[in-house]
Amino acid sequence: MIRELYSRDIEGVLKLNNESVPAVNKLVTSDLENILSMSKKSWGIEVGENIVAALITLESGEQYHSDNYIWLETQFNNFCYVDRIMVDVHAKRNGYGKKLYATLESYAKEMGIEVLLCEVNVEPPNPQSLAFHTDLGWKPFHDREHEPGKKVRYFKKPISAG
Repeated sequence: MIRELYSRDIEGVLKLNNESVPAVNKLVTSDLENILSMSKKSWGIEVGENIVAALITLESGEQYHSDNYIWLETQFNNFCYVDRIMVDVHAKRNGYGKKLYATLESYAKEMGIEVLLCEVNVEPPNPQSLAFHTDLGWKPFHDREHEPGKKVRYFKKPISAG
């Protein structure tokens, strides 16, 4: 069941996030609370009592101190940025990521958002996420090295008004 994330989900989402490192960066509770406070829409998939997948987004114009988000702010207007998507290792291959992204695309169309943006690690490598985004029609448009051993590939997906 896909639903919006709430403050009561912090503990479960934090656990999911930190089990997903290095695909996403490690967070502490206050970091996650801060990101979610800026997020207009973020969703989770709950199975039983557990959040097994989550998608956290930020729209343009937020005061988010992420280097990737700040760089994207200089390149685009009217966007929705995927800060992180996470799927529990035991829940992979169930289509949860695709369902979360379909929900995001519907929301973006409804809100008149022009483009979806994200980045995927190239170093350390994340071949599953690179293939996932490519398969869903996201287009790579720039690689950026943050430091030795840390390089990302930016992806975009234009949203047509619907």
